[in-house]
Amino acid sequence: MKLSTRLTISLSLLIVLVLTGYGYFHVQSRRDVLFRKMETEVHSAGRTLKVALEKIFPLRETEYVQGLIDAVEAYEKTLGVIVYNQQENIVFRSVSVKQETEPYLNTIKRSIEEDSLLEGFNPYKDTSIFFYSFPLGDATGKKIGGVSILQHTSFMEKEIREDKWRIFLVIIILIVGTVGVIFFIARRSIHRPISALLDGIKSMALGNLSAQIALKRNDELGELAHAFNNMAISLKESQERFVHEAEIRLELERNFRHSEKMATIGQLASELAHEIGTPLNIIAGRTALTKENLEERETVQKNLDIILTQTGRITKTVQQLLSFARRKRPEQKRFDVNQLLETTLDLLDYQVHRQGVSVKRRLEADLPFLEADADLLQQVFMNLILNSLQSMPEGGTLQIATSQKRIVREGLKFGEQDYVEISVEDTGVGMDEDTMRNLFTPFFTTKEKGTGLGLTITQRIVQEHGGWIDLKSNLGKGSVFTVYLPALREDGNLGRK
Repeated sequence: MKLSTRLTISLSLLIVLVLTGYGYFHVQSRRDVLFRKMETEVHSAGRTLKVALEKIFPLRETEYVQGLIDAVEAYEKTLGVIVYNQQENIVFRSVSVKQETEPYLNTIKRSIEEDSLLEGFNPYKDTSIFFYSFPLGDATGKKIGGVSILQHTSFMEKEIREDKWRIFLVIIILIVGTVGVIFFIARRSIHRPISALLDGIKSMALGNLSAQIALKRNDELGELAHAFNNMAISLKESQERFVHEAEIRLELERNFRHSEKMATIGQLASELAHEIGTPLNIIAGRTALTKENLEERETVQKNLDIILTQTGRITKTVQQLLSFARRKRPEQKRFDVNQLLETTLDLLDYQVHRQGVSVKRRLEADLPFLEADADLLQQVFMNLILNSLQSMPEGGTLQIATSQKRIVREGLKFGEQDYVEISVEDTGVGMDEDTMRNLFTPFFTTKEKGTGLGLTITQRIVQEHGGWIDLKSNLGKGSVFTVYLPALREDGNLGRK
């Protein structure tokens, strides 16, 4: 329910209650006034009649007494008069009260006995009347009789009913008029300004920070509109400043990436020149030496072997460089990673036994499938296992383990996800902090015959499959490479519920 409507209803109910209460008390007050007026009229007639009747004692002039009674009855509001002569037990009645007078005679007798005035309301022929009874006395104070004046109440009730209708109409007019005025004021002063504020907020929520609310008022709503306009201006300035700063950051990032690319290209060119230049120098030297000793078969054979070795080295470097530069598009298919690891270990079985390395397997059963390029991931696991084997020239233990984990990691698109964890742990020579920091850098290697591209390619393949590699190593104690890859859930989604 709208605020203006709620306010209108609340105030209207309050006004209805107040006006209804006022009308009720006004009617009661009017009833009291009319009753006192009627009572005054009856008392006045009673005093006049009392004086006149007590002067003609004894009450033997019946015509005179009846004339007095009829004169009082002539007043339209008076129903009639009853006069009782106690000494002679004579009753004088108005023409209109010839019947059902016994209760009033008893009232007269009781007023004589108690020497008091009695008044009240009694029924008379299906109507209500007001009676006023009082005793009569002679000059000595002796009670000689009494009088009862009967007054119609229908005139008073009629006036009260008319007053009720008049008050009812006035209250209805006041209620309708007041409610209309309240509704108009509430709509103009509350509904319209709040609607304008809501429209401005909705417009701002849709991204229109230029929205302004035109409310020229000197009240709280006007202050609220002014504050909203200032907020919109501040937000727009902040947005423009943010966009400007974002553009600057983007430009700086572009420049940084360009510089980084140029540095990488420079480093790549330098490393490539070293990796290819050295074998080429050896080849050139051995070729010249061969030309000088063509007749010495043994020397020629030795030089040719060296040339073939260096040529193979160049070929290997170029192939790895091409593999690093040309990214193969992954062929997604479902497979069991435990089975892929067993196949990879079978391929490397010769190297494992030649170096006297013991292999331990901790492969979790019922592991979720992976949906990835099995050939590329086999290259990953082969590179990691070979790296571990090369770190254990004197033999040791190689442990391959798999498990399923639910991981919350900063930067994940879907928050908490299911991953398959593959760890390759060795008891080799280990690495220091500097080696661990640069291990995945292109052309960085600690091996005499390494090119420094194997682990770089390995990291890139894992990242392209939505995973990452963690490395832990202690110098002289061994290393642990842990690969995390999104698990394929039963609903067909990767890693997320």
